[in-house]
Amino acid sequence: MRTKKVLLNLLSNVLLQIVSAAINFILPRLFMTTYGSASNGLISSIKQFLSYLKIVEAGVGNASIAALYKPLSLSDKDQINGILSATNHFYRRSGTIFTVLVAILAIFYPFVVGDEVNPRTAFYMVLILGISGMWEYFFIGKYLVLLTADQKSYVIFRIQTILLIASTLLSLTFIMLGFSIIVVIASSSVLLLLDILFLRRYVKKKYSYFNIKVEPNTRATKAKWDALIHQIASLVVFNTPFILITLFLGLAEVSVFTVYSLVFNAVTLFVSAFSGAMLAAFGDILVKADRVGLQKYFQHFEYVFFAVVAFCYTCTAILILPFITIYTVGVEDVDYIRPWLAMLFVMVGVANTIRIPSNTLVNAAGHFRETKNRAIIEAVINLVTAIIFVQFFGIEGVLIGALCSYAYRTCDLILYTSKEILKQSALVTVKKIMRNIILAFIAATPFIFFMELPITGVGSWLVAAICVSLWTIAIVLLGNFLLEPKMMRDILVHVKRAFSND
Repeated sequence: MRTKKVLLNLLSNVLLQIVSAAINFILPRLFMTTYGSASNGLISSIKQFLSYLKIVEAGVGNASIAALYKPLSLSDKDQINGILSATNHFYRRSGTIFTVLVAILAIFYPFVVGDEVNPRTAFYMVLILGISGMWEYFFIGKYLVLLTADQKSYVIFRIQTILLIASTLLSLTFIMLGFSIIVVIASSSVLLLLDILFLRRYVKKKYSYFNIKVEPNTRATKAKWDALIHQIASLVVFNTPFILITLFLGLAEVSVFTVYSLVFNAVTLFVSAFSGAMLAAFGDILVKADRVGLQKYFQHFEYVFFAVVAFCYTCTAILILPFITIYTVGVEDVDYIRPWLAMLFVMVGVANTIRIPSNTLVNAAGHFRETKNRAIIEAVINLVTAIIFVQFFGIEGVLIGALCSYAYRTCDLILYTSKEILKQSALVTVKKIMRNIILAFIAATPFIFFMELPITGVGSWLVAAICVSLWTIAIVLLGNFLLEPKMMRDILVHVKRAFSND
């Protein structure tokens, strides 16, 4: 049953990420050609500033999810409702603070961007984009926590996929009709708020005992303050680039960074879908103290995950610059073709994603207090190095700073989870990583040293992408099978058994 839920979560999340990636390529391109690079940079910049404001969530979500694993496994309805009541209480308080901060940001943000965009446009855009955060805190946060902890994230993903498609169609319609960017963003944002209707109905139907009016069990979520430290550190690490580029380099450079980020965020989100599917499953195994099962599941997870990482980033490294060239045709207000930037994005992406399995396990185990100092060190390294290097190397300098912090934290997480949670040697993980790096290099070698892809337009790029993908997946799959065949057979048997028991 656990494997079946993992597969449902995985497939639903992968579909969501594919749809999101497609939409994230379409809309920014239209924003750049219709409203200019500065307007596209404006949207990305505001989203990053709003991400910083979300620290008011204070780690409630992660702490509540970790706290729910045990009562859900025991079907302790009173404990479940008590935790959800506390979650709702904290979320409402966070929502009030977030609303005030959004209003303050709306007033002062126009001064940050100066004359690059209309101040009134910047003001209204902050308010519009801030609505989704308010909505989550006041209305849907508790439902998201419950479904995630109960290994039913696929419900959330399916709702989000449907609404995302609908909101995008509405945005495209308004763009073609010549409406302003404010109207376009506002219309799509409002449509996405309909998720409350579907989530509330599902929870009431499947969890008849659901009741958040009981006495809040605040003790169960006491780990929220340690989770908050991780949340703040993550905000610094992942959102610093946009903030620094906005402050030091301007919105046009934010647009360049955003275009490259579209590609690599899509890859990261696709890869992360595998970890998201496993989070609650690991939590369920941990509360049952199944050490042997945990090691087996985690090794299976790493085997698949690192192979996916090798495949995705090999294809991305080969195809990224031809894609950016085609994607930015007709956009001439800033230079988007930057090979060094593309190379650094690949390196940063790999360094970031290979730590995801270990980070997932830390979150599932609720080891927020034990690892918070490590998260702080990563944030400090990232912020200090990025501020220094951006002065000399521009956007590339921000990525160099990120690479410095990821190098530290990725190694640290692998060592920590191996020693403190899995109780096994870190070499088990390192061998899988090194194997897939070698396979990725073998797959990329013909395209780097011996041939140039004949790409002249969208059609030829798609043909090249298919060829590169087939070649890469063959090398990665064959290499992993030849070097560790029993693991692949075990995984295939496990998946087949999950579907046959349906």
